[in-house]
Amino acid sequence: MLLNRSIPLPFLLGNIRYEALSVFVFANLIFTLRHFFGLESLVIPLAIPALMGTCISLLLAFRTNQAYERWWEARVVWGAIVNDSRTLIRQLRTFLPDKATPAETIQIFAQRQIGWCYVLGQSLRGQPTEELVNTYLPLSEQAPVLKAPHRPLAILQAQADALQQLVSAGYLTDYQLVQVDSTLTRLTDSMGRCERIKNTVFPKTYTFYLQVFIVLFTTMLPFGFVENLFFVEVPVVTLIASAFFLIEKSAIQLQDPFENRPTDTPVTAIATTIAANLTQLTTGSPVEKSDASPVYFVL
Repeated sequence: MLLNRSIPLPFLLGNIRYEALSVFVFANLIFTLRHFFGLESLVIPLAIPALMGTCISLLLAFRTNQAYERWWEARVVWGAIVNDSRTLIRQLRTFLPDKATPAETIQIFAQRQIGWCYVLGQSLRGQPTEELVNTYLPLSEQAPVLKAPHRPLAILQAQADALQQLVSAGYLTDYQLVQVDSTLTRLTDSMGRCERIKNTVFPKTYTFYLQVFIVLFTTMLPFGFVENLFFVEVPVVTLIASAFFLIEKSAIQLQDPFENRPTDTPVTAIATTIAANLTQLTTGSPVEKSDASPVYFVL
């Protein structure tokens, strides 16, 4: 995850290396035919690729904007997860009587909620979650969650079952249960929104047509140099074409924010922030956040 770090140059160039190399070879071919084989007639008016480049720029702007909206929606959803996770533990601290409730009750809820955040992020990215389940959930809940086809949902259900047990034991009133359950409902809604973003495929035809237009543009561009720029022509053509390909590739990466790429929504970093916040709420002291390792409770 890039976060606030500078974007590495190899990462940028690696996304368009094949396209840039193809344009470079093709531009060299046209340059050689024009200047060394006497085919100066291989020229088209520069206005033609310029007009097509303007049209492609408008399409790229629309494409990038749509992709960024998907990325931003994912970030907004995870912002809501942060707020609702804090609210869940804060409500339990407010509603549960200090002396009558077992001391570790709120910690177990916090532990389970932290695990849910990490498991949800890993599930969206298609990564294994067994270690997270075994680390954060109580031993009695690990096997049912691991057997469940939808592990984040199973963890939320475990939260709901634990709430019902508190009601049955007289620690929570029905009204308090409704309040806490509404928070779990919002967490479930946020999980569904993430899955909708993950599972909704961006129209392939739009991507294909835009790529075809960019290829046509880069094919015509070497023929548009009426003036003899000689060895400057190939670098200029390659640079202009690479800019178009890079913007298009960036849009493709932004449109899928849960693919475990450096441009993803930083779900792991956000989950680490949630872990630190919930630790502060349950222990009364802040815990330093670390991007390298999450904050664990020990039961």
